[in-house]
Amino acid sequence: MIGTDKVSSDEIIIDAPVEVVWEVLIDFDNYGKWNLFSPQTSAELKLGSPVTMMVDLGNGLQKQVEYITCIEPNEAIAWGMENKPGDPIHAVRTQTLTRLSDSQCSYLSVDEFSGAAVPAMMELMAKPVKDGFNLCAQGLKQYAEQLYRG
Repeated sequence: MIGTDKVSSDEIIIDAPVEVVWEVLIDFDNYGKWNLFSPQTSAELKLGSPVTMMVDLGNGLQKQVEYITCIEPNEAIAWGMENKPGDPIHAVRTQTLTRLSDSQCSYLSVDEFSGAAVPAMMELMAKPVKDGFNLCAQGLKQYAEQLYRG
């Protein structure tokens, strides 16, 4: 979904326990095994820790550094730009897991934006962000289900 100030992936159902999917999401060193949107990612699972990523928004891999803002085990992880006062764009991406049963969960990724430059940024980048988030979601689904099935 693309809104005026946010972009989200499609919500997907993953046939694996939420705990398995969570472990995949926080195993930053292995993103290259499943995440074509951000195949190179490094971070420490700690609030305020930098998340250094190589992200593909349609123009090849580009370096991006954001910072972990929320950790709710088996439920959500979020990171965002440094977000200094006066920055033209502020952004926070939250990846949410919802337990549906002991062996199934849903996944949703949402990037929320604020700041004066949001309309111009959304015009240029909303579709590539949405496409990247869906690519990430599909990779997460396939990889977590494969791990769960053994």
